[in-house]
Amino acid sequence: MISCRELVELLCDYVSDELPPERRDHVEDHLGECHSCAAYLHSYTTVIKLTRLLPAAPLPPQLARRLADALAAQQRPAPGGA
Repeated sequence: MISCRELVELLCDYVSDELPPERRDHVEDHLGECHSCAAYLHSYTTVIKLTRLLPAAPLPPQLARRLADALAAQQRPAPGGA
């Protein structure tokens, strides 16, 4: 059995279906017995669903420039050819 704290740490992977089957079983066992964590999971997934419905905000031009500069710096070869 896992603790409530462990469940919270595993929740993102659980929701995205990235947990190994044994860990997933432990999470589901805990959710079946802990009403607080089951309610937390419901709230967590509701927030995800509602957030996905929001329109995407345009990227501020200054941030877009900084990201482009950072990507360009990553693609340049290191000095000295290393």
